[in-house]
Amino acid sequence: MNKRPGIVVAGLHSGSGKTLVTLALLQGLAKRGFAVRPFKFGPDFIDPRFHEWISGRTSVNLDPFFLPPEEIRALYDRMTDGLSGGVAEGVMGFYDGLARKTSTYDISRTLDLPVLLAVFAKGMAETVASVVRGVQDHRPGTRIQGVIAVQTGSLKHEEILARALTEEGLPPLLGTLPREEDLRLPERHLGLVDVRELEQSGQLGRLSRQLERASSTWKWEKIDTFFDRDREKVHSGSSDVFVPGTRKRSAGNTLLNLGVAWDSAFRFYYPENWSELEKKGIRIVSFSPLEDSGLPEDLDGIYLGGGYPERFSEELSQNMPFLESIRRFHESGRFVYAECGGMLYLTDGPLERPELRWAGIFPCRFRMTGRLRRLGYVSALPVGEDGWFSDPSPVRGHFFHYSDLVPDASSPPPPPGFLVDDRPEGFRSGQALASYLHLYFPSSPRFLEGFVHQMEQGRLRFRKTSLP
Repeated sequence: MNKRPGIVVAGLHSGSGKTLVTLALLQGLAKRGFAVRPFKFGPDFIDPRFHEWISGRTSVNLDPFFLPPEEIRALYDRMTDGLSGGVAEGVMGFYDGLARKTSTYDISRTLDLPVLLAVFAKGMAETVASVVRGVQDHRPGTRIQGVIAVQTGSLKHEEILARALTEEGLPPLLGTLPREEDLRLPERHLGLVDVRELEQSGQLGRLSRQLERASSTWKWEKIDTFFDRDREKVHSGSSDVFVPGTRKRSAGNTLLNLGVAWDSAFRFYYPENWSELEKKGIRIVSFSPLEDSGLPEDLDGIYLGGGYPERFSEELSQNMPFLESIRRFHESGRFVYAECGGMLYLTDGPLERPELRWAGIFPCRFRMTGRLRRLGYVSALPVGEDGWFSDPSPVRGHFFHYSDLVPDASSPPPPPGFLVDDRPEGFRSGQALASYLHLYFPSSPRFLEGFVHQMEQGRLRFRKTSLP
């Protein structure tokens, strides 16, 4: 048995089938009686939601740009405590990120976990052996224990792949996912199509059935050895996926109330951000800019995360009562924090649809460009002035967006919210802070303290103005 039970699913490139293999493993292990936690390496908000759909457990991001190795190990161990292990989906290709030490190879070595290599095998036969040999020997300590071939064409194709690996003394073929229409996940500009859309269309049900059928011939007796049933405690089988506003907390521990946008338009969050805020005594309350008529009562701050608001332009603009509640909340002096898509919601709306009006807190509109504008890790410094994060320290996060902002030439630009590489990023307006950044709060205890302080000050301002 491994010191740390679980496996890593690696690939040769993005789109190699890692997510499908991960889903098949999570489903198959559960059906075999294992209780496992999903993980995702790197900054990703979409793949983890698929993990949660099929496993019923919160999928946790593990990223060495955000956390040092000892904290990565501690987080993995804490989140698999009482379970038989974890299934961790890698990021991009196995070695992508070596320069920053953020690759799947690096994280798998940090955790000392065995690796299953997902190989996109369409149009490939004996060459699979050279590919696996090259990946295995490129760096020491790869711990590749098996191969899952994706997009195989027939049983004969599978036999050729398996024989090629065996004859070269390489890690064995442990399973395949054949070329079938229902064994795929549709994509759009930010990655996979959101899990809720596919669930509503019935595609996920068909995918689950196909994954179960395709993985029924996998060599589970080998895969099982990477996990430890003896570590499991009694589990009720109920979901532990953290949806904002559903976790019960003692009223005595609640100091502040934070509203979090959570619907089909706003879905991109690090669950670890919520967990860290809860440790500070903050109660998380969910709301929907698409469906609700107004913000929940008694909020001390709101958090608008990223997502696909551009896909719901008309619906968001038509919910005028909710937009007005956002404006009133901002005018009350309470804290508003927004990331990427959440920031777009606080602008005047899409440039190509001038008849649509969004919150209008920031005097600009946005346009979708059809190509990636910024991508990558960043270290951001909150602008520390006028009571804003007066003791600033860098907080880490990432950019990933396809839109640009177009300022309103008739209005003065608002002050920036952050500095990234000494350049201004984002905006401030009153007590609203917004940017394209997706921040990982645990990377900066001081940023967390500043976030809570802004909520506290907002509560005081609101109470003063509300007194008769």
